[in-house]
Amino acid sequence: MSVRRYYLDSYTREFTAPVRELTTVGGRQAAILEETYFYPSSGGQPHDTGWLGQAPVSDVAIRESDGAILHFVEAAPGADPAAARIDWPRRFDHMQQHTGQHILSQAFERVAGAPTIGFHLGKDAVSIDLAAASLGDAQVADAEALANQIVSNNTAVRAWFPEAAELRALALRKQPEVAGPIRVVAIGDFDLSACGGTHVAAAGEVGLIALLRAERLKRGLRIEFLCGGRARADYARKHGILRELSAALTCAPEEVGGSVARLQDSLQDTRRELSARLERELDAEAAALLANADRRGGVRVIRAAWASRPIDQIKGLALRCTEPPGVVVLFGVAGERVQLLFGRSEQTTLDLKEAFQRTLTGLGGGKGGGTRMLQGAAGSAGLADLETALRDAEALLFPAA
Repeated sequence: MSVRRYYLDSYTREFTAPVRELTTVGGRQAAILEETYFYPSSGGQPHDTGWLGQAPVSDVAIRESDGAILHFVEAAPGADPAAARIDWPRRFDHMQQHTGQHILSQAFERVAGAPTIGFHLGKDAVSIDLAAASLGDAQVADAEALANQIVSNNTAVRAWFPEAAELRALALRKQPEVAGPIRVVAIGDFDLSACGGTHVAAAGEVGLIALLRAERLKRGLRIEFLCGGRARADYARKHGILRELSAALTCAPEEVGGSVARLQDSLQDTRRELSARLERELDAEAAALLANADRRGGVRVIRAAWASRPIDQIKGLALRCTEPPGVVVLFGVAGERVQLLFGRSEQTTLDLKEAFQRTLTGLGGGKGGGTRMLQGAAGSAGLADLETALRDAEALLFPAA
């Protein structure tokens, strides 16, 4: 079993260690060192990356059979002992996020009595799941403020393996469910947790804990947050967006909210005005179509095809045209996917289904249906072919005497 030096020292970035074994796991080459500072994926924290000699280390895992640490490499280390180097920015980022998680979890315990039941440290976001159905905005804000107070106090962080008697006396935030020696991480007297991850030496190195959002889950509440460098990068990105909005709206940054609200009100007014204008235009268009409709016995028939038009407008037009009694409409929109709409007045008993289905089939198939208004989509057709299909449908409905 490899000696895991990261347990007591999270800051070593470069070291040398004898190569105990070279092996292949799942088609990937791996090296096992006598001792290592590389952290393997476990406990919600991702693995370290880095180099063994000149070979990049892309993954680090624990071999279940004996607990050895597998360093997955593209090529075998060029020397024994191997010169190892950890990707420090990645490692330190994980230290910041994981330590921040401990602080935030304890803060939610103290403020809201909400224990942490899940933890995820991803590439872009970090989250904890709380055993709470919901929390008020004030409770969330208070927990964030308490967590950042611990950071501001630069509270010392300690990691060690206590003896059995000492362990029993410690008030751990959550009792561990593993056998064997237990590693404890203490953040002053604020938080005591059993944890095998890498952490900073003082809370001030976490930098900042920024809560992003809260999301309800079946089993509780998920809190997404960022610490340290991630929080600063998020601030810089959002501040850049605010600057761009401020410039675009020609207002001060603190006035952006009001400017956006006024734009939204103006947009709503414009939409209402456009909707009213469209309604008037459809009224006028329907009146013109009715005035020029062909008569087939006691029924007025309106046949129309468009090269391109929103189907919602066609529906509105069809409803207006069929509001008077004794009207049948045969409408279609050409294109890559033909839209058909056949309709009749409420009092008209003419059955449109057969003509509608034949027209759909003739235009390449498709699905559709309805009762008074039949709507469906077929294959691709140009305007001329669609007009021919509508004429054929009218001839089927009203055969020549």
